[in-house]
Amino acid sequence: MALNFMDLNEKTRQCMAEEVVFDKVNDNFHCSNFLSEHGKAAWPLLLEEAVQYDDVWLENEIKARGILAQFYQKRKPKSTELMQARVPITAAQTIAEGEFNRLYARGLCAAVISEGGERVEAYRARASVNPRLESEAIIGKYFIPQEILNDLRSNPGVESALGVPPGPNSGISIKRIK
Repeated sequence: MALNFMDLNEKTRQCMAEEVVFDKVNDNFHCSNFLSEHGKAAWPLLLEEAVQYDDVWLENEIKARGILAQFYQKRKPKSTELMQARVPITAAQTIAEGEFNRLYARGLCAAVISEGGERVEAYRARASVNPRLESEAIIGKYFIPQEILNDLRSNPGVESALGVPPGPNSGISIKRIK
């Protein structure tokens, strides 16, 4: 199910596209371990295309282009040893939602900054039957757009210092303050 991006408009998309350029110039793309080598090579262009669509389009393209790996390496439970694990069946959705949401947050923050805005607000972008406590705790909190933008740029991947947006499958995003 698609996330409800409340401020996914032309200005935000333009700023998202500029963030993709930033990542190209700085070789700053996060490529999930769930992607094949071909998928990792194709990722920048796919993300650039996704700016015109949404997370569901991105999920469908990940599947259609066959860019998921079959296996990935992960740590054995309670060990430092690595093991091969099968890529989860939900990998395309997890990657698409997470990475599109991060790109949307960056684009929105850049748009808000360019318009002189000073804060954005966390909200639930996808309904959840069993929401995580840490996700619920962030809803309604205000953040400084420049801090989120800097954080997401310097922490490509899932975890960011500010936790906005929180980790994969959280269903939390940000919006303009009206």
